[in-house]
Amino acid sequence: MPLKIQYFSLLISLTCWSVISQADVVVQATPDGGIQPRITVDRHGDTHLLYFKKRLNTPAAREGNLYYRPLDKETGRFGLPVRVSSSAFAMQTFSIARASMAISDDGRIHVMWYYPRSAEFIYSRSNPERTAFEKQRSIVENYREGIDAGGDIAALGSQVAIIWGAGDLRAEQERTMFARFSHDAGASFGQEFMISNADLGACACCSMAADYLEDNELLVAYRSAIDGIGRHMQLLTVSEVDKRVIHASYGALHELQRWEASFCPLSTNDIARDSDAGRWLVFETQGRIVQMDIHNQDDVSKLAEPYVETRQKNPSIAIGHDGSRIVVWGEGISHARGGRLNIKVFDGNGEDTGYELKNEIEITDYSFPAAAALPNGNFLVLY
Repeated sequence: MPLKIQYFSLLISLTCWSVISQADVVVQATPDGGIQPRITVDRHGDTHLLYFKKRLNTPAAREGNLYYRPLDKETGRFGLPVRVSSSAFAMQTFSIARASMAISDDGRIHVMWYYPRSAEFIYSRSNPERTAFEKQRSIVENYREGIDAGGDIAALGSQVAIIWGAGDLRAEQERTMFARFSHDAGASFGQEFMISNADLGACACCSMAADYLEDNELLVAYRSAIDGIGRHMQLLTVSEVDKRVIHASYGALHELQRWEASFCPLSTNDIARDSDAGRWLVFETQGRIVQMDIHNQDDVSKLAEPYVETRQKNPSIAIGHDGSRIVVWGEGISHARGGRLNIKVFDGNGEDTGYELKNEIEITDYSFPAAAALPNGNFLVLY
């Protein structure tokens, strides 16, 4: 059965969800005039949205706040927005400095974001009811030199991990990855640890993705900077016990993970887990979006040819209960322009469904797409 897509304004899509509930892919703008959406689905199947909203609805405005909204499974409507950031801040125009979100088993939302003006990472968590967020706090104290892009945050049970890259911006080959760990759902964090191999370096202005594989085992996908040019997608697994890093190991590099470049790619990546606790990673290599099965790292492939000869960037992935998955990204992107939306859908057997967007959709300026697998079997795409 061919996949279908329907386009509605935000108002119609939220008030008439039942009309489109049979659609396989639902595409809409980020609610509330927001940009830079991040979507997370928790272990109960509940969908959570984080986004940035400018204070002034003018193209030149950059200052605003982060907001959180849950998606009601019964009505399909987003709940009322809850402000995450305690004070307004100027967003980074590059997509690399996007905020990140994770959910611990007590129901708390954990958010990490970047303050470009003061070059610091900020953290806040919600109450278990997700009706309010604690006063934000600077989360990186010692290793702040050269932080220039978004970190990531991961949670499992009562564990929360915050990961970032730091070091001299003029010596990317010497930069490294760092982490802090919490074992009490974000109430406190341990000391700052260097977790990566310093010989690999770390790309200064590329984001990363992280997720817990199991208790005390954290996967970090980040871009290295070997000799300043080896900007490969590294898969680092970190074991951590009692707030001490005890082991770190790297996966072998597939050819599609390798990228020799003397410039910073300004890239992002994303991880999604399936119903069998498997993981898929999507990332950019040499201007093309690549997907990888983390548990079968020989299963790596480029997703699609570009609409035109330009870079594909900012991928997001979501996986349904039946194993079907969706990957979304932008094409023809500049520092301000979000680019043209592209989507690829695979069925539960991993076969390309041949899905194509029927209409051209431009991602909102300064934004990027996000995807989620909904409990009813549909996919939701925001941009």
